Amino acid sequence: LGDNGISAELYEPRPGKVNVVARIGWGREEDALILNGHMDVVPVGDEARWSFPPFSGEVKNGFLLGRGASDMKGGLAGIIEAFIAAARFEDEFKRPVILTCVADEETGGRFGAKYLLENGITRGSSVLIAEPTGLDFINIGEKGVLWSKIRIRGKPGHGSLAPYVGENAITKTCEALQELLKVTEMRSTLPGELDEVVKFSREFVERRGGKGIGIVLDHVTINIGMIRGGVKVNVVPDLCEVELDMRVPIGLPSSRVIEFIKDVLKRYDGELEIAASSEANYTSPRCEIVKALRKVISKILGLEARPFLQIASSDARFYRERGVPTIHYGPGELETVHGYDEKIKVDDLIKASKVYAGIIAEYSIQPR
Repeated sequence: LGDNGISAELYEPRPGKVNVVARIGWGREEDALILNGHMDVVPVGDEARWSFPPFSGEVKNGFLLGRGASDMKGGLAGIIEAFIAAARFEDEFKRPVILTCVADEETGGRFGAKYLLENGITRGSSVLIAEPTGLDFINIGEKGVLWSKIRIRGKPGHGSLAPYVGENAITKTCEALQELLKVTEMRSTLPGELDEVVKFSREFVERRGGKGIGIVLDHVTINIGMIRGGVKVNVVPDLCEVELDMRVPIGLPSSRVIEFIKDVLKRYDGELEIAASSEANYTSPRCEIVKALRKVISKILGLEARPFLQIASSDARFYRERGVPTIHYGPGELETVHGYDEKIKVDDLIKASKVYAGIIAEYSIQPR
C-alpha cells in the first residue's frame, strides 16, 4: 500500500495480532464499502502429508500452492490489488472504500473484525469479504455457532466393585449424550425471501457432500468434539467433561437450543458452560450490494452468480449483527480449504480481482 502512495493505520489489540486499515475516496464513512480479508491461517497439520512445502507459494501448472491460498490469501490479494487500482480514481468517488486486513478470524475474530467494529474504527453501509465461494456464487448467510462444555459428576469408588459401588460419571455422560443427540431433530422455519436461495443451497451442498446432507441447512447439527473423564483405570470416575460444537440454522434462536440442553442436563445433575455463541444471520438477496455484485460478475465474467447459504461461520456475523449488509465472494478450490495441498487457480485469482475492481466502481464511483 505504501509503495502505491496509500497510507494505512495499524491496530494491535494483542501482541502479534496486527490489523491493517486503509481508506480511499470521499464522503461519509457510514456510506463506505468495506473490503475485508483475514491474514491468519489454520495450522498445516502433518507436513509429511503435503506433496509440496505448505508455505512454498510456488506457482505450478496454473495453481498457486500453499496454506491459505484458497482460505483466503488469494481473495485478500485480489481485494488489495483492486483497492490499489481504484485509488488512482478516488477523486471520482461518491462514497469511500475501506480496506480491512484483519489478523484474527480463524480463532474467532475477537482481535480482528470484531475489535475494529467494537472500537468504532470502521463503519460502512456494505461489506464484501473475499472468502472463497467460487466465481459464480455469492454467500449471503450462515448458520449460528453454539460451542458448549458440559460437566456431569458422579461418585468415586474402587474399580473392582463397579458398577455396584460409586456412580460412574462417564456412564452417566454417555446416557446424556444419547439424549442430546436428539437436538438434530430441531428444525427452523426459514424466511420466505430465502426460499429460492435455500433450494439452490441444498442442491449445492448435496453435490459436494452427498444426497441428503442438505438437511443441515434447516436443522441443528452437533459434533461431540472432546471428552475428558476419569483419573485412573481402577477408579470409578466422578467427573466427565464434554465439549460440543452445535450449528444452529437461520430462523431458530440459539436460546431454544440452550433450553433443550439444560432440560436434558437437569436429569443428570449436569452443568452447562457456553464457550462461544453467535446467532444465524443473513443478508437479503434483494440488498443493494448483492444486486450490484451480480451485475458486475455478469458484465465482467459473463456468469450468472447465484446467492447461497453456508454452514460455517465467519466475520460476516459481526457486521450483520449491526445491520450492515455483508456478503462473501472470492476465488478458491473449496475442497482444499483447511486440508492438505491447499491451492488456488491463478486465473481465478485474477478474475476475482477484476470483479472486486468492478464492484468498487459500481458501488462507489457510479452516481446513485
